[in-house]
Amino acid sequence: MQPKTLAFTLILASIVLAGTFYGFKLQEDKYIEATIASNQGSCFVDGICLYESRSWVWYIIGWSVSAFLLGWGIYLYFFDKSQTEFKEYQQKVSASLAEAKKTVEETDKWKAFLSGFTEDEQKVLVAIKEQDGIQQSTLRYRTGLSKATLSLMLKNFEEKGLISREEAGKTNKVFWKKVY
Repeated sequence: MQPKTLAFTLILASIVLAGTFYGFKLQEDKYIEATIASNQGSCFVDGICLYESRSWVWYIIGWSVSAFLLGWGIYLYFFDKSQTEFKEYQQKVSASLAEAKKTVEETDKWKAFLSGFTEDEQKVLVAIKEQDGIQQSTLRYRTGLSKATLSLMLKNFEEKGLISREEAGKTNKVFWKKVY
């Protein structure tokens, strides 16, 4: 049940309950007035005053329950944000799960892509992807490859459209092109 519907139901129930107990009180007041009128102004019947012997416990309990239901209904209608917070939380969780799934899929694609290369080529590709715009001289030190081997490998990658190179002083900067 929606919180607004539940709140409306509780408010309505509290009004009906309060009205019912008020009706019982009016009915008892009418009985007492009729008894007093029939005894010609005396409120004593068999030595008991009808007003003093009246039990207010049931009225107090009924009106207290009614007030509680009314308060709860008002709270749910105007102040309860648990449903909206829960919905926002669900959306955040769903977004996080979708992002995690996307990351896993990209990782799987990346691993599948790398499996088609030699170990040295994989080292170079991983280093370029981790640090886009890496200098060729830095790449040489990170991979432990000779200058000639790295140059030939980068030329081959460039021809395949995996990377691009830009001159940066005496060396080149190497950039990754997403192809997998």
